[in-house]
Amino acid sequence: MNLLDALDLKLIVISPDVSDKEEVLRKIADTVSKDDRIKDTTSDIIFDALSERESLGSTGFGNGIAIPHCRIADLDVFLIGLLISDKGIDFDSIDGENARIFPFIIGPEAKPKDYLKLLSAISQMLRKDSFRKELLSSHSPEEIYKFIKAYTLPEDEKPPRRPGMKMMHVFIQNEDLFDDLLRVFAGSESTSALILETHESTDYLMNTPLFAEFWNTNVQHFNRMIVAVIRDELVNSTVRNIEYICGKLSERDDILITVTDLHYVLGSLGL
Repeated sequence: MNLLDALDLKLIVISPDVSDKEEVLRKIADTVSKDDRIKDTTSDIIFDALSERESLGSTGFGNGIAIPHCRIADLDVFLIGLLISDKGIDFDSIDGENARIFPFIIGPEAKPKDYLKLLSAISQMLRKDSFRKELLSSHSPEEIYKFIKAYTLPEDEKPPRRPGMKMMHVFIQNEDLFDDLLRVFAGSESTSALILETHESTDYLMNTPLFAEFWNTNVQHFNRMIVAVIRDELVNSTVRNIEYICGKLSERDDILITVTDLHYVLGSLGL
């Protein structure tokens, strides 16, 4: 039994309206009971089974995680999902911390080996701090599902990972500084740096009948963006070089820098 075989996008819920352990279990039960793969197993049956398992000892895993799970006699499929709460829930965890991440397993009573295999796979993934952070920063069930799918692929099927790389975007609205800032990247060890012509939202709204009267067509800003993939250790020095040219970024309103992690990089662009 593979984790992805049982994980269902429809069973991933972000920011459910829950405030305590009982409400978490009830939300899981209600969500699972709507799954097309089960017919006679009601929400109350699932809730009672989850509650009975909790009475044997909390499934609070620690590090902000709880893994509610139960086995039900009449089931013949595994149902795995995930609740991500925007607030911590007291789940009687072993480390005393409130939980925000709630992967759950509802499985057949007749398949204990598969049940333990799935429970082990989930607990191993969640031991990694980077994995937990990625779940908490996700904005949609689809994003979470794709992340878990990529994570659980066999090593020989995973896209090649380029460790220690960042994606940097530099948004520039000052034409006088643009050439100097571009030289920062031309002279560094960045890869796949490119320039994009950008437009403010007002450029589009001016052409929209509903909003056209609100904008002055004579106000046009220079807008360009430098996009570069750079090594992790070069981020700080690149920012310092940019500030050497334009001064403190915190005191400017015509330059913006964003830096994001890169999980995978495929292919390259000629420089």
